[in-house]
Amino acid sequence: MVVLPSPVSPPRPMGEQRVIFHNLNWEAYQQILHALGENRSARLMYDRGTLEITMPLEIHEFYSELIGRFIYFLLSEMGLKIKSMGSTTLDREDLTQGAEPDKAYYIQNQP
Repeated sequence: MVVLPSPVSPPRPMGEQRVIFHNLNWEAYQQILHALGENRSARLMYDRGTLEITMPLEIHEFYSELIGRFIYFLLSEMGLKIKSMGSTTLDREDLTQGAEPDKAYYIQNQP
C-alpha cells in the first residue's frame, strides 16, 4: 500500500501585512500615494519621513464596520450630528504627516 502525502495549504497570515520605509521626504510620499491610486486596499501612514503601508485583513474590515456603527448609534442617542467621511486621505504638509483612516468623522464641527 502506498500512502501519498496530503496536500498542505500554505499558512494564512496571522496579522496584517506591513511594509515600512524610512527617510522619505514629503514629495516621495506624495508620489507613492498617487502612484498607488485610490482603488486599493492598502492604507498609508506617513509621519515625518517614515511611511508605513498596511494591508488589512478581512477581520480588520469587519471590526472597522462594527466600530463605525457603534459610533453612529452612540452619537445618535446623544443627539449629536455626525458626518461620515469614509476612508479619506488626511494630509498635513505643514506637519509632514499624512494618514488614511478606515473611517473619518466630523462630529463637533458638523453644522
